[in-house]
Amino acid sequence: MLPSMITLGNLVCGFLAIAKVADALRQAQPGAQFASVVDFFTAAVALVFVAMVFDALDGRVARMTGQTTPFGAQLDSMADMVTFGLAPAFLCKVLVDWHAQTDANSLLPLHPRLFFAAAAFYVVGAALRLARFNVETGANDGDHTQFKGLPSPAAAAVAVALVGLFCTRNDAEAKLAHWLLGPRHFDLIVVAMPGVLMLLGLLMVSRLPYPHAMHWLVKGRNSLPVVAVAVAVVIVAAIEWQLALAVTTIAYLATGPLVWLFRVIARRRDDDEDDIDADPLRSDPPRN
Repeated sequence: MLPSMITLGNLVCGFLAIAKVADALRQAQPGAQFASVVDFFTAAVALVFVAMVFDALDGRVARMTGQTTPFGAQLDSMADMVTFGLAPAFLCKVLVDWHAQTDANSLLPLHPRLFFAAAAFYVVGAALRLARFNVETGANDGDHTQFKGLPSPAAAAVAVALVGLFCTRNDAEAKLAHWLLGPRHFDLIVVAMPGVLMLLGLLMVSRLPYPHAMHWLVKGRNSLPVVAVAVAVVIVAAIEWQLALAVTTIAYLATGPLVWLFRVIARRRDDDEDDIDADPLRSDPPRN
């Protein structure tokens, strides 16, 4: 019962995030500025991250209490599909549509089909990612120290963190974000959002290796620089949580391509050394 209730907390948070964005659409007047509904979007972003806490806890609680069941695994995937598949896509699409109008909000041309296709591509990627994870987990019940492809919670974190950062555009209290980013940088978030959704969808169905963040933080050997960076992120999060979440999630997004590139270079170096050692025509220089 307890792990399932935690999973349902994840699902409810995802639904509430969608409801918050729907409330913004319902209460906004025609041609209204985004600033009039920014609180709804900020609340939706926060709800998705709260759902991630529930998602991180349900599996751990199930293992601690010895209550891991196929029912719980399927329920978790269904909740993840709503919270990390549908909710981020809906939130990002509404944000882009809002700024593709022919009024003062306009930041990019109005392409409804293109924006719909980008959001739908993200949703499809999340569904395929979760289905593949269920199949591979059922075939191998070992401990997962890394993921094959970007996990759907991480993809959702990147998308909604960028939305949360954009919500600080007119926030006078977000001094650190305004010191690092100018108005054009904030606008670029909206302009690039359809491409970001497409990229996240591709990374979810890819085979790029992504570390299991919770396993790495809790059980991994972390050096002093890593601990210092973690402390710095916590300090920034206490001041401006939107900026800290955006920086952290984008950094995690980059780990997959970087780890893959490092492994390719290391593999080629090992193959070259093996070829040199196996060359029968190679002779060592004479020794005195």
